Amino acid sequence: MSYIKIVLLVVFFIFVSLNESFSSTSNKFNQLILAKSSLEFKFGVRSVECFPFNENIGFTEDQIPLIERCLQGIKIFESALIKVGKVQIHSVGISTRFLRTGGFNTILIPWDASLEEIGSFLEGLPSKSEQDHFLEKISALKHKINRKFRIFSLYCSQRISNKQCMSGYKRLALIDILGEAESIKWQEVILDDRQGLGKDSHSFRIKYDTPLEEMRKALHQDPQQVWLPRKNMYESIKSKYKQAYEKRLQIASYFCSVELTEKNCLDGLSSLGEASKNQDMRMKPWGEVSIEKYNTFIKDDFDVSIRYDLPVNKLVDYFSSKTNRVEATENAVLAEKLQKRTLNNSSGLRAVCDLEGMRSRLCVKAFKDFISFVSSHRDYRAKDPWTNIMFVDGTQINRINFALNSSARHSYIYIDAGSGLEELKSHLMRFGN
Repeated sequence: MSYIKIVLLVVFFIFVSLNESFSSTSNKFNQLILAKSSLEFKFGVRSVECFPFNENIGFTEDQIPLIERCLQGIKIFESALIKVGKVQIHSVGISTRFLRTGGFNTILIPWDASLEEIGSFLEGLPSKSEQDHFLEKISALKHKINRKFRIFSLYCSQRISNKQCMSGYKRLALIDILGEAESIKWQEVILDDRQGLGKDSHSFRIKYDTPLEEMRKALHQDPQQVWLPRKNMYESIKSKYKQAYEKRLQIASYFCSVELTEKNCLDGLSSLGEASKNQDMRMKPWGEVSIEKYNTFIKDDFDVSIRYDLPVNKLVDYFSSKTNRVEATENAVLAEKLQKRTLNNSSGLRAVCDLEGMRSRLCVKAFKDFISFVSSHRDYRAKDPWTNIMFVDGTQINRINFALNSSARHSYIYIDAGSGLEELKSHLMRFGN
């Protein structure tokens, strides 16, 4: 226990010094990492997410301005915490609106809110006794609901406010049952701001203000029957497009977002089938392909998401920038060789690339920069408790949120793989002797 305390104390002092100079770095991802660490050790903020629930982003490159806005929001939020004083906030989302969610320790903050607006919002948070009273009411309602329906997992989405969550539980508790408790076949029921399938065929979302009878019908649906049309659709798609997807493009797996209607899904997969006739598309490596309602992303060498209504010609044009299969393989092999070269280096850091959302070409560049840094700074040693450096694609919101909240963040130095040698040097010096 004493060892843990010492480590945490060391980390605290490191990040006090980091916070004084994080604004000097030009890379937005690297600034975000340092700013989040400052919030964590000064105010106990455990989780920071950039634009949670923001579904309509656009294309891969459209994530970059959101990252800049996220950093702006974090800076203002920290200033507000300094001004207001002790506030128990465990999780904050930099978003487009104010919203208290997930109880009382999680909030969304608009990225462009003023210091005064955020300060006023924080000062208006409910007292401890008010929070306890609310949670007691929620607990009593959930107990009443579970006595009736025996739902294995029941909770409110962070998309809805505390007031909306309470309203949803009250509605569920009012549903009358006939005879003994009714077993619900859904493994997971989520009160949300929309209705439909959740993350899989065993999960269902119920809109918090749904009429009682409609709620009852939703609860008593057979998950397999709800999922059956989608299952049949995929089987039909596979038989129709097997030649296009599996032979022409060699796609590992493909699926549609549960947000899409069957027609939307078919439209998106049909466009992909047409695109497969293009020779250039066949030269690209394809892993997991998801058809989405809004976004078209190149995630790494293999995985992509495609907006369902993207015209075939635009689909082909956009993915023409995707690395060819031969080049991707060569870069992957080179990245592996370079990683081996970094083993047991003088810095004391084990270097790795993010396993998700990383183009092999970017990973190669990052390893080369790290090797150059170590070669020209033989006396550099990472301070305790830092033992690893992970290169992350700092232009992808999903990977940024991973790095900000990773369980290994107290021993891993996260850095944008596209930083460049000088930015890498500047960042690492903050963690070294």
